[in-house]
Amino acid sequence: MQPVLSPWTETFDCFVRSIRDRAIVAAPFITQKPLQKLALGIPKKNFPQFSLLTNLSADSLLQKSLDTKAIADFCKSFPETTVHHLPGLHAKVYIADKHTAIVTSGNLTDNSLHRNFEYGIQIHDPVKVEKIANDLIGYRNLGSLISIEDLDHLTELSEILRSKYANTINSTRAGSKKEFEDQLEAIDESLRELRGRPGESTNSIFTRTLLYLLNKESLSTRDIHPLIRNIHPDLCDERTDRVIHGIHFGREWKHRVRGAQVDLRRKGLIELVEGKWRLVRRG
Repeated sequence: MQPVLSPWTETFDCFVRSIRDRAIVAAPFITQKPLQKLALGIPKKNFPQFSLLTNLSADSLLQKSLDTKAIADFCKSFPETTVHHLPGLHAKVYIADKHTAIVTSGNLTDNSLHRNFEYGIQIHDPVKVEKIANDLIGYRNLGSLISIEDLDHLTELSEILRSKYANTINSTRAGSKKEFEDQLEAIDESLRELRGRPGESTNSIFTRTLLYLLNKESLSTRDIHPLIRNIHPDLCDERTDRVIHGIHFGREWKHRVRGAQVDLRRKGLIELVEGKWRLVRRG
């Protein structure tokens, strides 16, 4: 275990050169130059699998602390790359194969690598590296898979948003603020759609989240609901009830959680024992 001090660009360069088969990067802020450094630093004969985990938010897109175009370009250069969006992600972790894990305060940005005062640790123990990788995969499984097309669409919306924001700052026109707010809502709506689309339904997200939670401890349904709401506030709309023939049956998202519980129980993956749900341990 070694400390990682600022500037940590040399440490990052060594990390990049050490990648052979796979890499996992988790960071809420990702910008162009470090991604280019990552792409250029990989030996030409290697085409590793990359997994990028980030937090798509309207504020990050507005400030360009998260560059969706740069991420899309990277994915086009390395087609085996997957990108996942997890609201609330704050971790900054970099894993190369099974030999290196860097846990740090530093995002994948130029400021982080060269200018900010960051701190972290570099781990080379294969057992610990694998444990960290599995924890990140657990985080990733709570999120939603984002395609290149999704990234391109968000890039277009972000460019319009920044333009509307500049107009708001530089204009005294009454409608400028409204135009900016409308574009901000358009991005928020797009991000919600990414989390609840048919190919990645809220039911499947809740199913994975239940397995994640129950892998830690047994929980009652009453305990499960607030935990899921804390992890996925964007999917747990407290304003929307499930209504059948005019009769209200409680919050729609809670019914989806119960549906996920029933499905997992039917598959024999979880069971209810003394009022608490737990994983069915096999073998």
